[in-house]
Amino acid sequence: MTQLRTPPESIAQRIEQLSARAETLEEQLIRSQRLVTLGTLSMIMAHEVNNQLMTIINRAEVAKDCDADDGVRRALDRIVSSSQMASTMIKNIMGFAASRQNEPVRMNAAQLMEESLGLMARPPAKDGIEVRRDYDEALWVNVPPVGLMQVLLNLVINAGHAMAGGGGTLTLKVRTQDDYVALEVADTGTGIAAEHMDRLFEPFFTTKDGDGGSEGTGLGLYISRKIVRDCGGDIAVLSRPGDGATFTVYLPAADPPPES
Repeated sequence: MTQLRTPPESIAQRIEQLSARAETLEEQLIRSQRLVTLGTLSMIMAHEVNNQLMTIINRAEVAKDCDADDGVRRALDRIVSSSQMASTMIKNIMGFAASRQNEPVRMNAAQLMEESLGLMARPPAKDGIEVRRDYDEALWVNVPPVGLMQVLLNLVINAGHAMAGGGGTLTLKVRTQDDYVALEVADTGTGIAAEHMDRLFEPFFTTKDGDGGSEGTGLGLYISRKIVRDCGGDIAVLSRPGDGATFTVYLPAADPPPES
């Protein structure tokens, strides 16, 4: 009996189609994860903005009833500072959501880390988390800003979840290692179980059980590594149960901009 064989051209075309489809799905996953991250931040931001608005209302009432010029001035100063804080939070989140800057640009690595931290709607100090910084401010990278801020923000949020309830220390470092710039996000939280270490970057794998509204999609680290590898870098993790975790993003070092 004669067997029918698929022409080599058809196989090649099919492989090409599947490859294109896989790339499309990865792009959709990246956009979906950004929406998930924004949804989480929006919930936190709504709570924080409400707190600031309550301060504005209360201080405005004080200002109306206060006869002394000094009292009015203090109340108005508080109104201004609270309003500015709320405005900054909103601008940071909305700027992240609206940005379409996906092409690589030269950025200062310390600035990249600090702007990513600034996207946090809830200050870590409110959860008993102390932030320590150790930046080499002379290091530069060529990266898509939105993508890398998404990566670093995801790592910072994960670190906060690991220290939820008990507080701790969030350490951010920017240093050089060989031809790479290393951006470290370290926490003093619960650490990662040994049996989970090899699966951290698998799609849909998550250790979050949803308690306290922190259920994960299992895509954050998978997408983060995809973004970093597209930049010619990689992500490494060190952790022991009960001893915190350190995630390090390695990016190819770029030349600093010419002095003006």
